[in-house]
Amino acid sequence: MLWTLWRSILIEFWRLLLLTTCVLVATIAFAVTVKPLADGKLSPDQALRFMLYAIPPMLAYATPFAAGFAATIAIHRMTSENEVTAVYASGISHRRFLVPMVFSGAVLGGMIFALNDQVIPRFLKEMERMVTQDFAKIFVSQLQSGESASIGSNEIHADVVQRVEPERGSPVMDQYMLGGVAIVKADDKGVVSIDGTAKRAWIQVRPVWSLSQEDQERIGNENATAVLMKFIDLTIDREGSPITVDPFVLPAFPIPRVFKDDPKFMSGTEMQALKDDPDQMNFVDTKRVDLAKGIASIDVFREVRERASKGESIELTSPAGQRVVILAGGFSSKDERWHLLPDRVTGTIEVLVTDTQGRVDRLRAKEATLMPERARTNDPLQSPASNKPVLSFSLEMNDVSILSNGDDASTQQRSSQYSGLRFDQDPLGELLTHPSGELLEIAEPYTNEASTQYAEYLVKPVNRLRLQIDDLRREILSKENERWAMAMAAFTMVIAGSVIALGLRNAQPLVVYMWSFFPALGTIVLIAGGQQATHDKGITGVPFIYLGVLGLLIYTLFVYRRLARH
Repeated sequence: MLWTLWRSILIEFWRLLLLTTCVLVATIAFAVTVKPLADGKLSPDQALRFMLYAIPPMLAYATPFAAGFAATIAIHRMTSENEVTAVYASGISHRRFLVPMVFSGAVLGGMIFALNDQVIPRFLKEMERMVTQDFAKIFVSQLQSGESASIGSNEIHADVVQRVEPERGSPVMDQYMLGGVAIVKADDKGVVSIDGTAKRAWIQVRPVWSLSQEDQERIGNENATAVLMKFIDLTIDREGSPITVDPFVLPAFPIPRVFKDDPKFMSGTEMQALKDDPDQMNFVDTKRVDLAKGIASIDVFREVRERASKGESIELTSPAGQRVVILAGGFSSKDERWHLLPDRVTGTIEVLVTDTQGRVDRLRAKEATLMPERARTNDPLQSPASNKPVLSFSLEMNDVSILSNGDDASTQQRSSQYSGLRFDQDPLGELLTHPSGELLEIAEPYTNEASTQYAEYLVKPVNRLRLQIDDLRREILSKENERWAMAMAAFTMVIAGSVIALGLRNAQPLVVYMWSFFPALGTIVLIAGGQQATHDKGITGVPFIYLGVLGLLIYTLFVYRRLARH
């Protein structure tokens, strides 16, 4: 008899649960899809696929409430029709009667955890990919089929389209190389302002936060994705005369993003790996690169200071291949600017610039400074082989004399500047092979009290990297505990709905559900609030994640004790 009763309860509960879940999930998934569809970001067939991708993420939120509702209605029907009275009369206790609901709650809890931990992150990534990268796919597919494609007010045509895999750690989400490119740009009235051809071009899909400050301010949405396009050796026809522009970069074209680059969209296994390798996240890796540049700059500073103190030359290379040789009488640093001291004999700083053709320019300056360009990288739209951070410097000279034969000054300049200069022995490459943890250890000797001149220079990149890693680890901690709490909440909601339905046999079904719905809603709100508190404060916020589950459990036990006494 007991197994027959349990089977009957399970069939009733799971039938109602599946029906309620289907209705809730379909409604929520449609609501999520409506806006991208109305905004034109999804075609009708893509909208249907987007809805299918949205179903598993919605299950995590809809299923606990659907389970609470199904448990309430199933048990309330048995109670109102006196089936439970007959069960009690046969000697079956409350505990034994509720065994199927405890079992169902445990199964649901496990399902919710598996969804949150393994299934949902993959579907969320697919949803993001549809919205953020379909633009690039459609754009590229049009080019590959021989048609022209539009980006903003520009019409593009290309003979060759090839996808190039972005480098690990790069903020680039997707990129393509084009060959034999033509571009036509016209205003709203149809007047052509640009009509040109280029040997090749690059298309990149990037998050807005990785763009230049100018593009970020123009787009005004750091959670968006942008398409960048750069032309190499672009020849433009201007009034019958060809003009070559190299490079030519179009303004970044924004594509709104649905989701952020967030550990929430990673599986439990991936988050565990992320704890050991936080550099997987681009926003951490960029801080790591900044710190590596800072350490490399100090290493170069030491070498340059030693060379200058011995009267040796300082040799650098410009992006155009020029050799820049500096002869100075000493070296000092202040506010991240490296001041070159004049030679004691001439009272000036001498600079020899040799171009690729062997032509030598000889300059003398009364003042000169070298300043590390720590934020400089190679052009992000160049080929991946050159798309790596570089350590470069700018040389600024004041009161400059350009010498011809002998020491006679032929030209006077108030100032002169060379940027993008690099040393032949660049320590940055070796430093970039170290992960963040090792780089922080390498930076520690530079930031101790005995090295105050370096501590001031490195304190900001060190602190930024540490804060970013700490923030990431707090977020991982909060997401892991949130997933466990949601699974426990699903279990508790099933038990709460069952116990409350037993105690309110004479009330209307929706009134009974109201007594379990609002406590359950409060539980979800507290889980979300506790997750945010853990993200902000760390481990001290973890108890708040489970506070709602504990409160709902206490409420359920209180109702059960009242039921048991009567």
